[in-house]
Amino acid sequence: MGEMMRQPLDWSEDVKRLKGPVMLVYGDADMVRPEHIVSFYQLLGGGLKDAGWQREHMSKNRLAILPNLTHYEIFMSPALPATVLPFLNGEDTGPCGPEAHTRESGW
Repeated sequence: MGEMMRQPLDWSEDVKRLKGPVMLVYGDADMVRPEHIVSFYQLLGGGLKDAGWQREHMSKNRLAILPNLTHYEIFMSPALPATVLPFLNGEDTGPCGPEAHTRESGW
């Protein structure tokens, strides 16, 4: 395992072929550097432009960097299912629900 971890990895071509939607989830103290996490997300088309007021340019892919977690303990954190389940359930309205994105709601 140690030998594998010392080898440079370049998954950029493989990542571009993922059909998605894909959700990337990391801890903020993960072994993967934040700039690499963001690059991975950008290869999936995320984070390249503003999503727009009505989320009209929102990527189908998601990125979550959970605070105060490492890759060793992220699977035991209650933050993980709370973050991932809405994505897995196909909820695409954002954390505030669809009513939060309309003029009638006073945004």
